[in-house]
Amino acid sequence: MTSSGTSTERGPSRSDSSFQPWHFFMLLAMLGATVAVWRSPETHPAALLLLSAAVIGAGFVGLALYYALAGFASGFREERVLSGHEREDLLRQKAIVLRSIKELEFDHGMKKVSDADFAEIGGRLRARALELMEAIEHTPAPLPEPSAEAPPVCPACHTGNDADARFCKQCGARL
Repeated sequence: MTSSGTSTERGPSRSDSSFQPWHFFMLLAMLGATVAVWRSPETHPAALLLLSAAVIGAGFVGLALYYALAGFASGFREERVLSGHEREDLLRQKAIVLRSIKELEFDHGMKKVSDADFAEIGGRLRARALELMEAIEHTPAPLPEPSAEAPPVCPACHTGNDADARFCKQCGARL
């Protein structure tokens, strides 16, 4: 159905990497809940559950605070201007993915693809298309290179004209 040119598989995901900040906060929250339950042996089980939930909730609040402060601490990153070849490559990949989505929808309509396969493959293709569109949208287009040719000036009235003009836009004289 899809070729290697339209594959939506990526390299190793962030979940495969080692220790993440949320690991620390969840371990700390579970450790805090365990200590809270251990330190209150004469408490009703419902109260222990509420106490554990409150401590784990505090771990989530700590995680949210960490990400908020990390966003401020990281500063603003400059947008990287793509070269013409990189931008063309992104646009080509986007066209291929969008064409693959259209073909998949046609094949599903013709009952060549099951509903489960349509949902799985279509979801991956749509995610890849969104990723490519965001990459294209969030990077400014390269500036056009200045032309070496100066715009023609009318010999009669000395008006600057467009580069492809044959007649003066002011007086109509032939350029």
